[in-house]
Amino acid sequence: MKTLILALLVVVHLHAGDANFSGTAPKRHQEMTETLQPEVTELSWWDRPYLTGDWNGGRSKLARDGMTVGMSYVADILGNPIGGKAKGGAFAGSFGLDINIDIGKYIALKGLSFYSSVVGRTGTNLSADKIGNQYPAAQVYGGQNIRLNELYLKQVLFKEWLLIKLGRLNAGNDFLQSELCYKFVNNGFDGNPISIFFNGPFTAYPNATWGFLLQFRPYKRILAKMAAYVAQDNVADNKYHGFNWSLNGSDGMQLITEWSYQVNQLKTDTGYPGNYRAGYFYYTDSKGDKFLGGHYHGNSGYYFLVDQMVLRVGDPKLERGLTPFVAVLFAPKDRNLLPFYISSGLVYKGLFPSRPKDYTNLGFIYGKYSTDMKEAQGIAKRTRMTPVPTFGNQPQNFEALVELNHWFQINPWFIIVPDIQYIINPRGLGTTKDALVVGAQISVTL
Repeated sequence: MKTLILALLVVVHLHAGDANFSGTAPKRHQEMTETLQPEVTELSWWDRPYLTGDWNGGRSKLARDGMTVGMSYVADILGNPIGGKAKGGAFAGSFGLDINIDIGKYIALKGLSFYSSVVGRTGTNLSADKIGNQYPAAQVYGGQNIRLNELYLKQVLFKEWLLIKLGRLNAGNDFLQSELCYKFVNNGFDGNPISIFFNGPFTAYPNATWGFLLQFRPYKRILAKMAAYVAQDNVADNKYHGFNWSLNGSDGMQLITEWSYQVNQLKTDTGYPGNYRAGYFYYTDSKGDKFLGGHYHGNSGYYFLVDQMVLRVGDPKLERGLTPFVAVLFAPKDRNLLPFYISSGLVYKGLFPSRPKDYTNLGFIYGKYSTDMKEAQGIAKRTRMTPVPTFGNQPQNFEALVELNHWFQINPWFIIVPDIQYIINPRGLGTTKDALVVGAQISVTL
């Protein structure tokens, strides 16, 4: 089970959202600390949790000294043989490196740690180049260069009932995420429901901003989070390589809170696990013109995420079974591109008894473009408005997609995900043919 967790978590590190790599870094690095012990016999290259192994004992020594190092590589190889703007294929690859240092191992302040990650990406964008749709088909496209990602200090207190993070943070690592969303290749699912990025400067892997996070448990089954991030709309520009460290956000600060009720997740619980999350965010200094006239100052949104296992088979420790999920996001329609967005799906772990660590995943996305924007686009089209407004003069309705894939856990460090996507009404214009996307994702934990 440990090797499965390690492999899955490292895969997620490299997706366009990639929140799970950084977002669950404490769990992943704790697994590394437990795995990299001198008394643990080195396995064969095929069976060990990392392709590069223990580095002749060096990795274990670092772990004993309080430092764990994670590396992985993920590639999305996709093509659209039917529909879109043109037929073609694309390759996008991403290498990730991160370190975690247990500072509390050396000082009296236990629970203090330092974390940082670096990302290197290459490749092209199938959605932009060939399809013309809104939700990128490939998870690992975005920020195609070498850049610094997160860089922060974390303090854990009172047996993890209180957690504080301060530094360069990804908002998407701590908010608006579900592990189930990372089972998909389309970036509309992974790592966060993508509409939030079109409606404001929300940061997620591989882009970070200055921030402060406070996480606590008012009750053993409730997890509460509150954070403030610098809301900078150009923080992801490639020219900065992750070093746009301005404290003056173009949209002021993003204030966000999320409350989760966690079902059957204590050690003594035996029922089906589930998560029920609700969140709200506000940009203090977002400003601009409303689609139908007038000016706004400030922007906000709220969301709900639910996942609940409904079927379990075999040994509960194997966690085989079916878990549906849904994420719904809302924002004001007078100023936001996608005021309503829903992603949902079914994730089945261990569908085939002979492959208990595989995942079979079916998902659906529907994003409704602003009706205010659509009306304004219609006015601009009818009146032949010049210059053309920034939102264009072609009315947009909705974009949707369906995705089906299967995660083959080949061994602890290698995963192959054959993937099919069907993209409906690209960019909501009604002028581009629906597109079929086929291909695979390949992940290696180094």
